Amino acid sequence: MPSQVERFFKSPSLMDIRIQLDREHSAYTNEDVVSGHVILNNDAQLDIAAITIKLSGSATSRLNSGKLTQSHQLFGRIEQVFPPDKCAAWFTSRTVTVPPGEHAFPFSIRFPQVSECYKASPTDVPGKRPAGRRKHHLLRKLPPSSGSETTPEEIKYFLEATVRQDGILCRTQKATHDIFFRHVSTISHLLPGLTGKETVICSPSRSDSSLSPLTCEIQAKLLNGPFLLLGHPILLYVEIINLDLDECKGGVFLRNFQSMLIETTEVRARRSMEVHTRSWVIQTMTRGQTEPVPMVGSTLSFDDRLWSQHCVPLHLTPTFETCNISRSYKLEIRLGIEFGRNNLRIFDFQFTAYILSPASFPVGNLMPTSDEKELKPEKL
Repeated sequence: MPSQVERFFKSPSLMDIRIQLDREHSAYTNEDVVSGHVILNNDAQLDIAAITIKLSGSATSRLNSGKLTQSHQLFGRIEQVFPPDKCAAWFTSRTVTVPPGEHAFPFSIRFPQVSECYKASPTDVPGKRPAGRRKHHLLRKLPPSSGSETTPEEIKYFLEATVRQDGILCRTQKATHDIFFRHVSTISHLLPGLTGKETVICSPSRSDSSLSPLTCEIQAKLLNGPFLLLGHPILLYVEIINLDLDECKGGVFLRNFQSMLIETTEVRARRSMEVHTRSWVIQTMTRGQTEPVPMVGSTLSFDDRLWSQHCVPLHLTPTFETCNISRSYKLEIRLGIEFGRNNLRIFDFQFTAYILSPASFPVGNLMPTSDEKELKPEKL
């Protein structure tokens, strides 16, 4: 067997490192353990001091087109996969010789339940002015993966494998693997007392004053309160109360319907803040009903099959708040109701909405499709 000195004077051996997950192409949640193997391919024997794997997350905010940038480390979990911590005392040498070939070293790391950025100071980008006094951190659930290097906000989770060689030939090589993360929440977990009968009621914000007044009230109710689940329909109930049919001879028709989410992202860095807003249309219906809505007493309700087939898009990021980034939503419902003939009224409703990620979350399509684009509201 050649000595370390002999191996030193030879050309450096090739070493390839990669991370292989047990669940490739999957979304991970706060209830999951990230497991897999660090795969090491080497064409000659190596003297390895340690192989470690680190699971971490960061939240980066970029203001003024990236000229003002600040990053927070949300957490960091490190595991030594070789030699295992419980076996390290067995070795008398600082290094362990690994023969040529492919070697797999298993690992298993669990996500924390909350952000741990309070354990570390904010990381400033080189060349930027110092942050000044120490920042107060928020103790919150881990925010979901969001954005990229080109967006004002970037929340990123990743694994980093490190192979360290000590002795005469001292080298460190690394490999990374991105992780897609969503925090699982359920309505029953957030608000145990909420039932299907709990409602949020909005009165119409406007109508056409040039038309004759109607002695009725339009109500829109969210049956799950303000909580909306990704990939699920909006549980909406719409009814007209105290309607006098003599005022709308010919019946009542829902001619137009539109549901839209208004997304607001606040990005902060060193006492500065930017607000970015965009709109996501969930459904637009312009054909409307051809048959009048049946009436029970002085009340009529619309058939929810008109909108229950349309779901909250999966590519949206759930509501969250962390130290330097937050995302919130408002749900806008627009109804075009025709009372009788040629008497179309437009009613707008707006709700505060909290978007949640369900326990079973497919990660296949995270970008808008042709039917789930960022759009401006259409005029009804």
